[in-house]
Amino acid sequence: MLKNIRDYWVSTSGAIALMFGLMLPVLVGAAGLSLDYSQAFLVKQRLAQALDAAALAAAASSTDEAVITQKVKDFFEANYPPDKLGVTFEPVVNVVGDEIIVTGVAYYNTTFLSVLGIDTINVSADTTVLREVQGIEVVLVMDNTGSMNTNNNMAALRSAASNFVYIMHGIDTEDGAAADPSELDAMATRDSTYIKIGLVPYSASVNVGPYGLGVDKNGDYYGAPFVNNPHDIPYTTTFWSSDWMGCVLAHDYPDDTLDHAGPWDMYRYCRDVETDAPYCHLKSNGQVNGVPNNRCLKTPLTPLVTSPTELKENIDAMKAAGNTYGNYGMVWGGRVLSADFPFEEGVSWDNQYWRKAIIMMTDGKNTMHYKYSAYGPTQDHDINANDLNDRFIDVCDDLKSKGAIIYTVTFYYNVNESTKDFYRQCATSEDYYHDAPDQEDLINVFETIGRELSNLYIKD
Repeated sequence: MLKNIRDYWVSTSGAIALMFGLMLPVLVGAAGLSLDYSQAFLVKQRLAQALDAAALAAAASSTDEAVITQKVKDFFEANYPPDKLGVTFEPVVNVVGDEIIVTGVAYYNTTFLSVLGIDTINVSADTTVLREVQGIEVVLVMDNTGSMNTNNNMAALRSAASNFVYIMHGIDTEDGAAADPSELDAMATRDSTYIKIGLVPYSASVNVGPYGLGVDKNGDYYGAPFVNNPHDIPYTTTFWSSDWMGCVLAHDYPDDTLDHAGPWDMYRYCRDVETDAPYCHLKSNGQVNGVPNNRCLKTPLTPLVTSPTELKENIDAMKAAGNTYGNYGMVWGGRVLSADFPFEEGVSWDNQYWRKAIIMMTDGKNTMHYKYSAYGPTQDHDINANDLNDRFIDVCDDLKSKGAIIYTVTFYYNVNESTKDFYRQCATSEDYYHDAPDQEDLINVFETIGRELSNLYIKD
């Protein structure tokens, strides 16, 4: 009996060994099939996520197809680096109208399936992004300093800013330039409900206009006053008057870089430092000895409005005077863009249906006036141009952290590299910084920005 069992075991074990040998590749292949295909599925997931991120980033970068394509490639490489599992190929980008279609291919080098002669598993993914946001809010922060008086540069800035407004509202630039400003509202081909633009001229201070005393430019109620007026000084548009023309003083750091509710003190060039009286000294005949509005810009800011006519009239009123305090212009640009008091025309920062942008322009470096500015009498503080530069970057960083898109523009051939670097740093990215060495370049830059913003974010 034992001999029969032993003989059977010997004869059958050989058969089992033979069968196991024959089945081994199948068993390994079955196990490898599960593992390798799960890894290939992981590659496909990562590929799809990287394509989505790249397409979304590119959609917000430009309307130019070449720029969009490059952005997709840059962001794809950043989101799917070479050390990730899987070998990827350069994504294919197609821009069709408002759609950005991105397709990607990758392959996974198998570990077990190669036993069965399957060395790679190919995967693919695609994504489509629609470049559409319902509305856009933009503030033009414009250098109105004294140096803009040279070579008719101020006229070039007015033309550039006006063309930007025309493009945003769908008005042909040549037709807009030839039209009476009062006709522009009727010429707009886009729904102005979705287009809000503000204007903040700046130099040694910013002119908040009659809004600071609670009324609009027509004298109608606007809201609660946000400028201190202990001497009940009336608002004036007359430069030589002893009344208040609208400029305001900055708060101490860091409040001069942040959005807040104020209130602000009146800019009074020859105010008495000790008593804060609205004059420095009186002559024997009782007249004011000095010009309280000296170097205060004559053009008040414009809150976010939907009327191209109103914007054009205010752009045409810009006049150059004073030193360069880009940080102060920028912080008031942010306050106009904000939905918070004192200017509340904007939507909230987290409104997903609107985008907010600032276009910040200068023709030179920040400079401190030797007597008086938004920081009061120069002799009473130790703030210098380097401080203005640092505070400028602080404002930019704060606005970008809230979601603002920032375009920066340096204008004219004599802007130094240090200033250009500050403006590059302020912009959302290098692509959002523009240098305009001459007047034609300035006009072209504003038209380019206008087309980017209008094509990407305005619902027709």
